[in-house]
This record gives sequence, structure tokens and C-alpha cells, in this order.
Amino acid sequence: MKSRHLMAALLTTLLAAVLSVPALADHALVGEKSDIRFISVKNAAVAEVHHFKSLSGGIEDGAVSVTIPLVDVETMIPIRNERMQKMLFETELYPKATLTALVDMDTVMALNSGDYTSMDVKFTLDLHGSSKTYSSAVNVARLGDEIHVSTEQPLVVSAADFDLTAGVERLRNIAGLNNIATQVPVMAQLVFAL
Repeated sequence: MKSRHLMAALLTTLLAAVLSVPALADHALVGEKSDIRFISVKNAAVAEVHHFKSLSGGIEDGAVSVTIPLVDVETMIPIRNERMQKMLFETELYPKATLTALVDMDTVMALNSGDYTSMDVKFTLDLHGSSKTYSSAVNVARLGDEIHVSTEQPLVVSAADFDLTAGVERLRNIAGLNNIATQVPVMAQLVFAL
């Protein structure tokens, strides 16, 4: 009899815990299909494309949020990944960057599968303890049960806007380079589940 009451109490507690968890986003980001890439230029001549290995986020009532774990920067060179984490992003203090925006979901949801539209979106990037708002044209496509959003052209992000210039200089010194560009083109391809 005691075990039956104990089991009922446990189930009630578990149900209460599940019901008290905030609802997940209406449209979760599909991390394995999403990508944010940036291009670095060193010695005024060598351009390299880098990305972040994992992203998370979603859209809820038109509010978009994407989290970028900065420890997941991928440059294809392990020591450079570590140096960017420690010297540039300072991931012990600033482990993530966040993109937030508001989008017109009525327009997005009115798309039939295979249709796309262009939208101007204002979004805020929180990075390294600083925030900056940008405006960018994006292509939005509905493909089956997914929403695909991609930048129409690269967005140029300045290291100075996020207090990253000293970090760029540290990377330049340790790599023995003449220079590293402090303005970086960034492209995004984000996929959200319907």
C-alpha cells in the first residue's frame, strides 16, 4: 500500500514538474541544418572561412533567438580554435553570442512549400559584453515542414563594435602576422522547424 502511495506521489511530482517547464519555442532552430560563417583575412591577402559547430534557438510569437556557443568556433586548425576562444572571444567570461529579432510570422506562415520571399529584418547581436543592432535583407523560404532563412549578402561586423580589437591584436602577435582584418563578413543560413 505504501509503495502505491509513493508511486502516485512520484507521478504527481513528475507531472507537476513537466507542466511547470516553460513551453518550447513555436519553431525550434534545426541546429544541424543551420550555419553561421565568417571570413577572416590575414596579411591583407589570405582569406579563410570559419563557422560555429553548433547553434540553438527558435521563434516564439515572432521573436527570434539564436544562441552561438563561442567555444564551438571551427577554423579547421585546433590551435587556432583554442586561441580564438581564449584570446579573441574570451569564452571564460563570454561563452556565447546571441542574435535576437522580431519577424512578421503572418507573412512567413502564408508561404506555401517551395515559395520564398525577401524581408528586411532588424536584429541585435550580443557579443563579448556589447550589443549592436543591424538591418539586413534575408531570403525566407518554406520547404516542407521547415522555414529556411538566409542572408542575401554578407553582413560586415567590426571588431571595434564589440571590444574585440585587442583580441585580434593578440592573435596577430602570437601568429606572427603583419595584420588581421578587423572587419569580418558574416553569412547565415538558419533553418526552423514548423
